[in-house]
Amino acid sequence: MQNRKRKKSFPIRTTETSEALQGYRSKFELSVANNLEQRKVPFQYESEIIRYVLECRYTPDFILPNGIIIETKGRLLQKDARKHRAIKKQHPELDIRFVFTDINKRVENSKFTNYQWCQKYGFEYAERVIPQEWIEHGTNKSNRKRVDKPRQHRTRRAKGK
Repeated sequence: MQNRKRKKSFPIRTTETSEALQGYRSKFELSVANNLEQRKVPFQYESEIIRYVLECRYTPDFILPNGIIIETKGRLLQKDARKHRAIKKQHPELDIRFVFTDINKRVENSKFTNYQWCQKYGFEYAERVIPQEWIEHGTNKSNRKRVDKPRQHRTRRAKGK
C-alpha cells in the first residue's frame, strides 16, 4: 500500500455561513472591514489583482556550443513542468530541449505523456540520446541571454585519455 499525500480539504460554506461573512472570506476580514467602516475610512475589498513573479534560479543540465540547452529527465515532475513553462514564458530567447529516458512516461499528476507535454508547450524533445541535428544546429549563441554569471563548468573526458 502506497502512502500518498492527501490534499487539504476546506469546509464547504453553507448559505448561512456565507451570509454571516457578508461577502468576506473570513471572520477576521469581516472584523477589519467593520472596524474601517466604524472609523469612516473608505476602502475597497479585493477589487484588484496584482500579478507577481517569484525570483528563482535555473541551472541547465547541458549547454551545447551552439547555445541549445539540454534538460535530461528520467521523470518529469509537476514542479519541473511548471518551472520550465515559466522559464519559457520569461525567457523566450532560450532554446531549451528535453531528452527523456522514456518519452511515453506520464508527467507526474498529469494526463500528458512527456512527448505530449513537450508538444503542447512547444519544447523539442528526444528519447535517450541527443540527436545529431541538435548538435549541428546553428543556434546563434549571441541570441542567448545570460541571467547570472555562469558557474565554472565541468568538462568530462573519455576514460583512458
